[in-house]
Amino acid sequence: MKILFNKVLSLDSALNLLLLIFVSIGLTLSPSGLTKNSKTPYEIIAKAPDSAWRPINLEQSLYITLETGIVVVEMATQFAPNHVSNTKALVRAGVFNNTSFYRVIDGFVAQGGPVELSETDKSQAESSTKTYTGKLTIDAEFTIASEIPFAFTPLNGFDGYADEVGYVGGYAAGRSKDKKTNWLLHCYGAFAMGRANEANSGGTELYIVIGSAQRYLDRNTTVFGRVIAGMEHIQALQRSTNLSGPVNMSGKNKIISIQVGSDVKGQQQLPLQIMKTDSDSFRALIASRKNRRGEWFLHQHDYIDVCSVAIPSRLINNKKATNE
Repeated sequence: MKILFNKVLSLDSALNLLLLIFVSIGLTLSPSGLTKNSKTPYEIIAKAPDSAWRPINLEQSLYITLETGIVVVEMATQFAPNHVSNTKALVRAGVFNNTSFYRVIDGFVAQGGPVELSETDKSQAESSTKTYTGKLTIDAEFTIASEIPFAFTPLNGFDGYADEVGYVGGYAAGRSKDKKTNWLLHCYGAFAMGRANEANSGGTELYIVIGSAQRYLDRNTTVFGRVIAGMEHIQALQRSTNLSGPVNMSGKNKIISIQVGSDVKGQQQLPLQIMKTDSDSFRALIASRKNRRGEWFLHQHDYIDVCSVAIPSRLINNKKATNE
């Protein structure tokens, strides 16, 4: 392999670029030189140093309490700041308490919140002095522009829905060829805002992807977070349709409450950490998932889809990571 560096490229930048190339093709540096990375994804996660993890941002997270347990979502201010701040305001006003996941389609999404408020209801609610500090309808944030490129860990492979895909701050993301337009992807566990036909009609229709990646929805709705823990409780929800047609959802899939993480009492806060997607451990995880190792695997494909690299999370007290 012949690599030409521009004269203005610093030594540090050149070394970082070489390291990225080595990791992307499954090579690691050892005292004896370059070696093929033979660790499994699970070994990489288990042996990742503490420096490869970050704590969940409690002020930008939500605790969704269901009848079966708690679901923790972290929201991405960098990608949809207005949705994050508005949702927190509505949560703190109690808008989502005692509502439900009323639309749960197997292999697709679970959508919940207050059931379709009329325009009159919304107008009355927003004019109320006691109920809401947020807006029940806000402008979409399908993408966000940035003149300075985001800190982006690229997947370095073809993607049919974006010029480039990778990972930013613990989220799967896409961006334009000029690196100025960015958005989050509809991977499993993505947290997004539903809407009607009008682009700026969302505000309370929260949904979570519960099936395979729904990438055709990218840039059609605002994705502004992802589930960090508790997907098993979302998957346990009653589906709203079956082979016989619509199911009566009265009294089912109750959302007992939603709280902002920093408002949850200390002992009830989960000590969650998320693997940094700009860490060497995560880059090694990408390479390992591209070419699976271990005695069972007989063939490696040198390929991985962006949504197939689950971003690990763990509880600090036992440091047991999960691939949710």
